[in-house]
Amino acid sequence: MNLSFLEHAGAIDFCHGAVRSIAAGWDPVPFLLVLMLVLATLSSGKAETPADRQFAILFNNTKTDGGFNELALRGLARFKSETGIDVRENIVRTEEESLRSMRTFARFGIRNILLTGFVNETALSVVAREFPDLHFTLIDGRVDLPNVRSVLFREEEAAYLVGMAAGLASRGGTVGFVGAIPIPPIRRFECGFVQGAMSVRPSVRIIRRFLGDGPNAFRDKEAAHGVTERLLGDGADVVFAAAGYAGIGVLETMAAAGRLGIGVDTDQNGLFPGHVLTSALKRVDVAVYLAMKDAYDGRWTAGVQTLGLAERGVDWARDEANAALIAGLEPRIERAAAEIAAGSLAVEPADTATACR
Repeated sequence: MNLSFLEHAGAIDFCHGAVRSIAAGWDPVPFLLVLMLVLATLSSGKAETPADRQFAILFNNTKTDGGFNELALRGLARFKSETGIDVRENIVRTEEESLRSMRTFARFGIRNILLTGFVNETALSVVAREFPDLHFTLIDGRVDLPNVRSVLFREEEAAYLVGMAAGLASRGGTVGFVGAIPIPPIRRFECGFVQGAMSVRPSVRIIRRFLGDGPNAFRDKEAAHGVTERLLGDGADVVFAAAGYAGIGVLETMAAAGRLGIGVDTDQNGLFPGHVLTSALKRVDVAVYLAMKDAYDGRWTAGVQTLGLAERGVDWARDEANAALIAGLEPRIERAAAEIAAGSLAVEPADTATACR
């Protein structure tokens, strides 16, 4: 058994120091993460992976959110299947946990560290400066440092398409938008939805609501139920939920009322068949896979990467679950999608589009 890994990046000293610190009342999370890294390496029986092909990924709160993080898992699974690389994983729930986990992975010399979600921006901006020789990738957030790749999405393009669907499908002429919190990615969904709905129905009434002002809003299904009930009371018969896991509460409420919801991130059409008009797809799986594969192939570069319809980074969902609902709408929406991808139809971003204010 090769024990050289225990000497890598000062692991023995780190573990000894952690044990002494735990006895003094220090938080044991970093030590436990180190222990998992050591045991995983010793039990694998594989030759040590070169530093530039070592990977770790951090998830926020959970891996099973029915959307964003599960898409990240899908991209991770594809990368692991194609390369056979063992990727270290950890779930973080606070900024402090994110800081500790990144530093622990970095001290073990893991060269490629990937994070999901804008909530990691502050922690990453600190740790990336501490370890300038490592490569960090942030999905759905932006940190402008020379060793960070920030992957953003043109959410407004997917939202434009589902906005068209909402405007065309609404019987009463009132549609709704429910966002988790008013941050840039959610604002882009909101703005594209407004433009798409108005493009096919200029007289449409659009009611917009947010669930809160902090990250917990993405998991607050109860708040989503309440907001959606009020939208129904205001006459909305199609509602787009850009609220992560909480968005399932929007879809549940719309389905129970016999109305139509629109999902987000992943294809949620099958959650409530006959009551989910479509979903705005955000291909987090593609972003995760490409970032890891680029690093594996030696092609990783820092900077801002933006994925839209042209790059197949966003889309709208059509499948058996919603085929009957979109039968008369699909040709028109598909034409718009092709025009957006080709650049002949421009969807204005949230910071410039006057219609979204």
